[in-house]
Amino acid sequence: MAARSARPVPFVKRIRIKNYRSIAECDVSLGPLTVLLGFNASGKSNFLDALRFVADALTTTPEQAIDGRGGLDSLLCAVPERADSFEIRLELVLDDGPEGDGFEADYGFEIRRDHTGELPFVISWERLDVEWPEGPVGFTVESGLLVQVPGPGDPVPVTRQGGQLHLPVLAATQRPFAHAAASLRRMCFYDFDPAMLCALDDTGTRHGRMRPLGPAGEYLGRVLGELELDEPPVKERLDGYLSALVPGALGVDERREGRYSTVQARFQVGDTDETEVFLRESLSEGTVRAAGVLAALFQYPVFHGRVPLVGIEEPETALHPATVGGLYEALHDASSRTQVIVTSQSSDLLDNEYADPSHIRVVENVDGLTRVGEIDQGGRAVLDKGLMTLAELHRSGQMRPEAG
Repeated sequence: MAARSARPVPFVKRIRIKNYRSIAECDVSLGPLTVLLGFNASGKSNFLDALRFVADALTTTPEQAIDGRGGLDSLLCAVPERADSFEIRLELVLDDGPEGDGFEADYGFEIRRDHTGELPFVISWERLDVEWPEGPVGFTVESGLLVQVPGPGDPVPVTRQGGQLHLPVLAATQRPFAHAAASLRRMCFYDFDPAMLCALDDTGTRHGRMRPLGPAGEYLGRVLGELELDEPPVKERLDGYLSALVPGALGVDERREGRYSTVQARFQVGDTDETEVFLRESLSEGTVRAAGVLAALFQYPVFHGRVPLVGIEEPETALHPATVGGLYEALHDASSRTQVIVTSQSSDLLDNEYADPSHIRVVENVDGLTRVGEIDQGGRAVLDKGLMTLAELHRSGQMRPEAG
């Protein structure tokens, strides 16, 4: 089935981060599909969390986003010594251009300690520039002053001081600001918990319909039920990928238990045409995790272009090494409709015809600092000469990020 959305992909073309967790500084371009590939404790999750922080800070408040991560000190890079501030800047492609064409925007901010001691933190500056079809617009807040472009007169004092972002407020004043804020808020990030994927959902039949899958896998049954009802071909595609990832599986479905929603899976009985249904209590971690990953990629809001970016932590977890390569095809498929970013440490994931060096951003930790970049020149030469496959290069330990 053809994609339903004219949304331009990728949504985030470039991200620049300074002093966020283990990342002292990085400047990384992103494509429709990006695989953050690195070993444990390399900083993959910190990179993805910088994007998630932007979404959280705009959806709630910077204070809630910081407190939910353990406070400002836990976010400030501590090597070689703890930084005073962190900065996140994004180059975006928004989707409200003529005939569905995208237009570019830059958004970013810096959060630092309050040296007066009156506040837990302050926002040093915040900036948005949008190449709107009718002409460029934007705003800058710095040193307590707000400048809007275009706009007459001198900078005016801002009315909201300290630790508040201005984009959510200014979104009510101009359509380009509203589009930028809404798109950033709609990014979805997933770190699946098998217990949540199988949990009983008591939100009621079709209550909150078309709500995205929860970040730990909440509402999985309801998401599958909505796909079955509203997009049967997409549900069939999801079940087809599940069959490739979980031996013997035929599909995963919503199961209604009174007013509750949960999941069940269909399996083939041996070499027969018979089907056996396994309830949530009997499903393996690999099965429910695979169902969660596929639901995140093919859920109704993603398929219809309402979610500009999906980030998933280690989607290959608990899958059999012999089948995990098939997951790459599903990631590649979904990336035609939404930007997909995943973290992984699996060489097996790269054993697939769709795996491409351009998708890879290598992540490594050197002396406590995270480096992120494309495959370095030496690794690309090995691949270009056909001396190793992408998976073999990673297994050999020779995959390194480009310096700089």
